[in-house]
Amino acid sequence: MTKIVNLATPELNTLNVNQAASLLAYSVDLVLVINQSGMIEKVIDGSKPVHTKTQSLLGKKWIDTVAIDSQPKVNALLKTTSNSEEQNWRQVNQEMGDSSSIPIQFSTLFFQQQNKLIAIGKDLSGLSALQQKLVQSQQEIERDYASLHAIENRYLQLFNSIDQAYLIIDSLTLKILEVNKSAGFLVGDLKKIQGKLFTNLFPVKDHVAIQEYLTGSKSGIMQSSIHSTLENLQEDVEISSVLLREGNHNICLVTVKPKANGIQVGNASDQSVLVSQAIEDFQDGFIICSTNGVILTANNAFLSMSQTTQKDNILGKSFELWLGRASIDLKIILGTVREYGVIKDYASTITTDDGSSPINVVISATNFNAGKLSAVAIGIHQISKTSREPASKSDNLGKNAKELTQLVGKVPLKQIVTETTDIIEKLCILAALDLTMSNRASAAELLGLSRQGLYIKMRRFGIVDNNASDDLDS
Repeated sequence: MTKIVNLATPELNTLNVNQAASLLAYSVDLVLVINQSGMIEKVIDGSKPVHTKTQSLLGKKWIDTVAIDSQPKVNALLKTTSNSEEQNWRQVNQEMGDSSSIPIQFSTLFFQQQNKLIAIGKDLSGLSALQQKLVQSQQEIERDYASLHAIENRYLQLFNSIDQAYLIIDSLTLKILEVNKSAGFLVGDLKKIQGKLFTNLFPVKDHVAIQEYLTGSKSGIMQSSIHSTLENLQEDVEISSVLLREGNHNICLVTVKPKANGIQVGNASDQSVLVSQAIEDFQDGFIICSTNGVILTANNAFLSMSQTTQKDNILGKSFELWLGRASIDLKIILGTVREYGVIKDYASTITTDDGSSPINVVISATNFNAGKLSAVAIGIHQISKTSREPASKSDNLGKNAKELTQLVGKVPLKQIVTETTDIIEKLCILAALDLTMSNRASAAELLGLSRQGLYIKMRRFGIVDNNASDDLDS
């Protein structure tokens, strides 16, 4: 917007303020003559009045006739003086006598000799209405976009939730436009086949027949199916198609169905079979037990770890029978799962039914609900002996032993034995806390101490564990 240069010059300062206001009214929409106290002395409408009640502003202070948010702007306009070389335009919400508000862009001119201001204004109602229409149009576009996005999401969810394999094919080029998830089991990577020719999924000898079949599709009518073989799986399939109208061109909705009763990726029961078989053949031990530790099922790897000949020999029995520290380990595992929902890499051992050496393992578990049944899924990973021994503790023990040997000849043997006992006692307490994941109640049970006895020894050796918990028992 063009800036207004002040009229306080020797040549123009003698111009009468009312005459100047009348002249300016020809080029703007509203002119206000304002005295030194900020009161409106005269109101002159332009060629097209901004409102029918502009004369109601006479005799009022200008700052009192505008909206509250515009008062600081008017205050700045009223401060125009002879020293001001130029004045910026400011948008003001001018209120009229009937409580209506009109957006007007004002600038002011100062007449020093008469000590008055002229406020010249340009009506922004048209621009404001245009801006409002723009905002409304933008909001309507956003609503339409949100509605379209919701429809697209519903379509994708419906398309991908169908058990049957569906492909959308361009009826002219026979290129694959879209594929649902169930089709991925048959045709491979969904992203890679989009944009490829549908006929390339089948042997070359069948290309012509498939092409003729698709081009012969009729709108809205499912054709009788044809048969071919998928190249990637070498599996016989049944192909059927229906022609659909999409805008100005046609598409084919093609169904691909295996002739054999193979597994369909979208079938929930078949998915359960896959998961169950994978767990049964998994290398790590896997069991599902009740919330109190009774084994409900176990895989072959756990039978091998425990050297159990038959699965019936472990079902219905407590998991603690095969844990190295029996009830202590089970309390920690189930208590942690009950409190936090999961336990990871808990170090323990699995005892065997044939009496051979226990197996070092790390155990992870989580709780889950299957219908009305609450259960705990437990994974058991076998590890070597060396991987369980923390290097830092071995180094610490060696360091303490070396320090003790240096005391020989300097202090009595009785004192050395006492310090050795203290070191071993402290290391045993730390090891128990580590094994029980800082559960003091279980650590005390593991060491054969009372809880109070353990607390006294921890304070004596300065052992502080911020993560310690008192008990995880149910």
